[in-house]
Amino acid sequence: MNDPTTTLPSAIAQAPLQFGPGDALMGMLTLPARPARGGTACLMFNMGANHRVGPRRINVKLAHLLAARGVGSLRFDLGGIGDSDALATSPDLHVRAVHSLKAAMDAAQRTLGVNQFVIVGMCSGVEHAMSAALADRRVVGLSLFDGFAFPELRARLERNLRRALAAPAHPSFPGKARRWLQRHFLRSHSTTPLPGFFAERRAPEANAIWFGAALQRLAERNVAMQLLYSGSLHVCDRGRDQLGAFARKPFAQGLQYEFLGEVDHTVCTARGQQLFLRSVGDWVAERCLAGGTERRSQGSSRAPASPEPAMTTWAAL
Repeated sequence: MNDPTTTLPSAIAQAPLQFGPGDALMGMLTLPARPARGGTACLMFNMGANHRVGPRRINVKLAHLLAARGVGSLRFDLGGIGDSDALATSPDLHVRAVHSLKAAMDAAQRTLGVNQFVIVGMCSGVEHAMSAALADRRVVGLSLFDGFAFPELRARLERNLRRALAAPAHPSFPGKARRWLQRHFLRSHSTTPLPGFFAERRAPEANAIWFGAALQRLAERNVAMQLLYSGSLHVCDRGRDQLGAFARKPFAQGLQYEFLGEVDHTVCTARGQQLFLRSVGDWVAERCLAGGTERRSQGSSRAPASPEPAMTTWAAL
């Protein structure tokens, strides 16, 4: 989908910001004309190798929506991605991502005058966001999209069956089938994952152990958490399927969990973007406007979504 291009609302200001060690990191502040009280801002960053604007510029649109409600934000590139230079703070890429997030909090704290943050993490950014929250108590909320998922046997079987039935009718099926055959039967096509942010570093069992321990620690700290899952990646969901056995744990009861069946993993469609912005925008704004005075995880029930304001977009920065 092509984004419409209009002008930035006059009530919202934006300013580029260099920060971090040696000013290596690059971001964009979005400032509301009338900042709401609360002392909390939102951080957004890369989804995989995407620039800080996010897939289909979803971070830009979210920043504008939040600013219209009085919430400031900083969207930025992690060290070594987009416009940010790589940080030399650690040999481990994941640790450097956490360093980038902590540097973004420091910069936003100086420029926006806030001392608490809600982080929006998507896909590979989910682990980075959770790790930053574990390492820094300034994080009071996490909105996490298509991160860790542990569906149990019934959910996996149903998902695989639906995918198998739908796949032949999808326009991309011939190309995907050809590439699968090449990867598995032609030596010229490597199946080794690229190193760095996009390589799987742990076995699924180890991921489950880490995720469960992290979720419990964050819940004990009363960090508010929203977990969202897309329909294109997970296909089906009945009662928190993607959390698997964790859905039955006491520390998971306060999570806001939402399966967005009409939203795809990279929010391609206008409808998908509207649903994503409404869900994340409402939740993040509520956490930021609360100002940390009611730092508690929210259950699945929530106030009706407010109508999405007319979103305007401008040149990606």
